[in-house]
Order: sequence, then structure tokens, then C-alpha cells
Amino acid sequence: MLGQAASVEGLAIQSTVHGRCETAKFSWTVEPGGLRVVLEAALPEALPMFLWRLHILNQSTQPIRLQDVTLLHLGWRSGVLEFLEDVERGRPSAHGGRFRAARRIEQDLRFYTNGWQSWNFSGSLGRSDRFPQTRLGPLTRPMRTNPGTPRSRRTGHFLSEFFSVLGDRQRRKGILIGLLSERQAFGTIEAHLDRPRLRLWAHGDGVLVDPALSFTTDWACVQLVDLESTDPLAPYLEAVARENIARREAPTPVGWCSWYQYFEQVTQDDLLSNAAWIRSHQDEIPLPLVQLDDGYEAEVGDWRLRKDGFPVDLGVLSAEIRSGGLRPGLWLAPFVAKPRARVVLDHPHWILRTASGRPVNPGFIWDSFARALDVTHPEVLQHTEELIRTAVSEWGFDYLKLDFLYAGALAGKRHDPRLTRAQGLRRALERVREAAGETTTLVGCGCPLGPGVGLFDVMRVGPDVAPRWQPAHRGIELFLRSEEGHPSARNAVSATMGRMFLHRRWWVNDPDCLILRANDTHLTQDEAQVLATVASLSAGSLIVSDDLVTLTQERRAWLARLLPPLPSAARVVDWFDEAYPSTLVLPLTGPTGSWWLVARLNWGEQPMEGELDLPTLGIPEASTYCVLDVWNSHCWKQGSRAIELYVPSHGVRLLSVRVAPTVPQWIGDTLHVSSGLGVKEWHVEADQLRAVLELGRRAQGTVWLHLGSEPRSVMLGDQPLGWNQVGPQIFAIDCSFAGRSELRVSWG
Repeated sequence: MLGQAASVEGLAIQSTVHGRCETAKFSWTVEPGGLRVVLEAALPEALPMFLWRLHILNQSTQPIRLQDVTLLHLGWRSGVLEFLEDVERGRPSAHGGRFRAARRIEQDLRFYTNGWQSWNFSGSLGRSDRFPQTRLGPLTRPMRTNPGTPRSRRTGHFLSEFFSVLGDRQRRKGILIGLLSERQAFGTIEAHLDRPRLRLWAHGDGVLVDPALSFTTDWACVQLVDLESTDPLAPYLEAVARENIARREAPTPVGWCSWYQYFEQVTQDDLLSNAAWIRSHQDEIPLPLVQLDDGYEAEVGDWRLRKDGFPVDLGVLSAEIRSGGLRPGLWLAPFVAKPRARVVLDHPHWILRTASGRPVNPGFIWDSFARALDVTHPEVLQHTEELIRTAVSEWGFDYLKLDFLYAGALAGKRHDPRLTRAQGLRRALERVREAAGETTTLVGCGCPLGPGVGLFDVMRVGPDVAPRWQPAHRGIELFLRSEEGHPSARNAVSATMGRMFLHRRWWVNDPDCLILRANDTHLTQDEAQVLATVASLSAGSLIVSDDLVTLTQERRAWLARLLPPLPSAARVVDWFDEAYPSTLVLPLTGPTGSWWLVARLNWGEQPMEGELDLPTLGIPEASTYCVLDVWNSHCWKQGSRAIELYVPSHGVRLLSVRVAPTVPQWIGDTLHVSSGLGVKEWHVEADQLRAVLELGRRAQGTVWLHLGSEPRSVMLGDQPLGWNQVGPQIFAIDCSFAGRSELRVSWG
């Protein structure tokens, strides 16, 4: 089709949401078939990307069905991915369908793949890797794979949804290919790394296009990527945010969730006992949100009917929570139901079915093959709107976690055949947002990412966590270790790191819940610290899911140190270099100056020893550094740029690093995970310093100071404090305070 002569319909400069763009339109007529295809192209003046989309007009007298709409197909005959030397100028260039370079180099190609929905693997894979697949067939495949996306078992053959990056680790250059939205169709990228090939297509899903009507794809995008940049995907991420009017300014959710302690056995008493504990400990551990998860409803799908463990109306329950100054939250799964639920038995025509009339399989959920509702059916949409309005207006929940949303985008014979799966899901979610109102916090979970941008305040970015490191089911672990989407701490942490750059770009990231308890868990102390570290450094939702009443004092102290959440997400340094990245860096600045939080993870089964080279992480090179091991409360001076680390199996080392000062300086603290953001004012005079401390809660811990000589006096308010010298010019001070307090230290 594209080999035919095209007519040019327009060359212009236009103002768009992406700024001024050079635009052009080219059209083809396809005979026989009566199709007119218009390629609309845009080159933003201020962005390093190229945009295009297709308009497909049915000029025949019969309806047509659209299947895959190929938007891009690139192949490199030489087997070498070639770039123009002017990549650094930020403008993609092409000649003969190939990116070109003046010279060829040896390459180490990798492909960043983004999973279809919240629970799917996202990360970087190399030529010798295989694309992660589920081994559980129809039990889990509907949750793991976008219908219409092929499965691959060959090394170096990968698929990605919505967007992807193909790059060369040696030259540190890459190409991002994707869509700016998925309001019209889901987009898939296929990559072969042996002889590099890329294909991007939009899923037409067999949608009907009537005579004289047209189908328009979402905008496709190509961006050249500098893999050495600290924020290489920023132009694309910001373009997606603008295109969809992303909701990314919502306050970070902080609170408690019932699921990972009580699961489906939760009772009203469990909920209220934890709410009472939170109220009595608000001065030390402020957790304003109390979210009731799955387990209260009589059957999944019958949301107005409750189990015996919930004798009072949900409206009464939420009022009880709110009366204590807390915010009630509720879990719902609006697009799925159990086979014996009333909504299924009373409305069989609401169920999404195959062409043969059998119910579409959304996977094995709650020990049964559930049912998916047809979100293009008007009665289903009305039912969903009424449910959301009831939850918000009648029951009093203004925080809703909406789960298993992929069920609204499964393939089947839909009530409205003129909507693609992406259009059907997007329109259903728009009705949900309208029913919930603008002030209700909506959390997406198990949701395809593209259609959720602009509608959700918070989005789960990985699989469910679990009180064990490896995936398992009823104690069976070995067979499930390769299941990247299965609930486990390992999978939740990995996916959170793989999508950390989405935080505050498209929404607030939800890394799933913290599990900190020492009892009733398979997680070791090291594994629990990995969860706490990565969740905190993600700067996303910070929600604990333990029985707070039985939490040990040590684990309560861990939780307190994570509050309030960090102001921004860390950078995953090796996000493109490893399937399981291991290094995070977060630069911080406050009244005491600049410092860096550095986390190194060990995914292996054996302890790991190695070096951490600070300048390669963006930390200025210096002759001396002051370092605090945050979890182990150990502080020292480092005389070289390389820190020797021992990291236990499934463990983490979290360090606070500062360039060693020549004047009195705050090195770090265990008052807060940031190791310094609790200092609101910092004043140094000739022989004394004054620090104003405030964390919005009662805090206790150790402060480490770098001083020219031993203190003469240490005062916190009007209370004298002691100190210990723990290294050359390093002094440790234990302190406890509530509200705004002043620490004064004099010497000499």
C-alpha cells in the first residue's frame, strides 16, 4: 500500500499540546477495497521525537473489519543497529528506512519491555534471554498476555506493550518506540535482536468500520534515547502525560490495608482493631488511610451483599473509621465476578463470551475460573456507575482501589462490535471516573497501563507482593520460580524498579503493600528490608499490611522511619543493563546541604561482596566521603571513591553518602529513611551549630555529626544529651523529640 504514489494533503506549522509542530498529511487509496488511508505526521520543534498516526476511511458500501494496523516496520540488513552521528542534536533522521552511522561498531543490544498490565514483567532483556512466559496456560495467561500479542520462546525475540526501548549498551544509544495513548487501540512492539528488526502495530481487534466512517489510531512515536542520561525517557513520558492530561499531583497515599494479613478471612473486628491502633499511635506512626480489601463481600461481583463477618452496613463502617480522623478506603473489582455470583446468574447476557457462546476466561481467580463482564454493554456500564456512586456517596469511601481491570479488555464477542478492546476499556473507565467524582482517589490495579493514564491518581506498577520471597502456591515454590507475574516479594520489587520512572509522570506509583511483620511470614529480615527500601525509594504509595496490634517494637520503628514518604523517586542506575537491576540512587538536598541515598540489592541465593564506585553513580569525586549504613546504623569516613560492600542473599545495603565537609556537618540519622530531611533549619557559627528538627510525628533515633573537635555541650530544647565518638571527628547523639525541636551543639 505505502509503495503507491501518495498525494500530499497539507504542510503546515501547528500549535499542539506538544508545542509547535511541523505537520504533513499523505494519502493513499487502496483498490480494490475502497479504503482511503491518510498518514498524518508531526515533528515537534522542541522535542527529540517524531509522531505519526493513520486515518483509515471506509469508502466502500460494506462494513469492514480491521485487524492489526502496522504503524512501523524497521529492519537492519547488516545485522547492526545504525545511528546518525547527529543523534546528540536530538532530531531523528532516516534514509531509505534505515538509521545510518558513519562507522559500525560491535554492539550489545538489549530491549526494554513494558508489560501489558500492572502485574506483568517490565525490564531489560538481552540477546541470550527468553521473553518471560507463564507455564500455567489458561490458569494465568489471560492475566499475563495482551490478546493478539504473539508468544515467543526464542532467545532474542521479545514483545512489549505501549512502549519499548531498543538500545546498545556499549554505545549507550537507543530508540524508544511506542504510542502516546491507548485510547483507540492497544499497541504492541515486537523486536528481534539477532538481525535487528522492530515492528509496531495497533490492535484492530476485528472492529467494524461502517461505510463512510473511519478509524484513527493513537499517535505513534519514535524518540532517540541517550542511555547515559539520568532521565533518558523524559521527553516521551512527558508527552504521554500531556496527551492524556495525566493525574499526577495527587497526595501520596499513606496508610494500612487488610489484605496481606487477613486475605479473604478479614472481619469487621480486624478492620476496627487496626483502625483503633492507628488512632492511638498517630503521634508516632501517622497512617491516615484505612483500606478494606477483598473479603467483605458475599461473592466477588455481589458488592452489596456482605459476609457474616461484616454485620453492619459499609456506610456505618466507613463512618466509624472517619469519626476517628481517618480516611476509609475500599477495594472493588468491577469487571469480574465469580461464576455463582448473583450478578452472573441474574444477568447472563452481561458476560463476555467467545464466538461460540462460552464465557471468556479471565484466568483462575479465587480458586475458580471467573467471569468477565462485557464493558461495552450499556447495562454493565450503568451497573458499574451505580456501584461506584454507591461506594462514594452512600457508603462514604473517597478512596477506591479497583482491581482485575484487565478483564474489561479481554477478547470476545462484544455487545458493541464497533469498539476495540482499548476503546471499550477506556470508555468504561471514563464512566467510572465520572461516577466517582474528581475528588475521589482512584487506584488502578491489574490494569492495562495505556488506557489508565489521565483517569487514575494511583496505579499499581507490579504484581502482588506476598509474605514470601519466591512465587509459590500452597507451599509449592520450585515449579513457580519463573512466574514473573505471580505474587511474591521478588516480583513486586523487580517490577517496581522496572517502572520507577513512571512515578509522578503518569500517576503516583503503587509498589504494593509493605509486609514488615516478623511472625506469620516467610520473609526474612533482609527480605523485609528490601521491600521497605524499594517501596520507600519509589516515593509511591506507602501502605502497610500487617496486624499492627501484634507488630514488634523493632518493626514499628522501621515503619515510623519511612514516614513521611520521600519527596521523589530514586533513579534505577542499571535499569537498561540488567533484567533484575540492583542499584538505586536518590540525590537529596536540604538545609544541611546535598547528599545521596544509594541502595544496592542482592537478588542471588548467596551473599555478595563487591565495590560501589561513587562517581559512576553521579556523586562528585572527592578525597573523602562520610557514609552512613542506614539499616545497620554504622557510620564511617571513606577515603576512596569505591565502597566495599557485603550484601546478604535477598538483602540490601542502604547508604547515605556525603562529600566529607571541611566545616561542621550533619552526616546522617536514623530519625527518617532520608537521613537528613528531618532537619528544617541548619545554622553554623564559630563554635556551635543549631538544627531545627521536625518530621510531623514523634521521632527517636541517632544523629551523626562531623565536628572539628569533641562537643562541649549538646542540648535538645532544654534537655542535655550525651554523645559518643564513633570515628575520626564523627560523633553519635541519641535523641527523641515530638513536634518542632531545636538541637544545639557547642565545642571548643
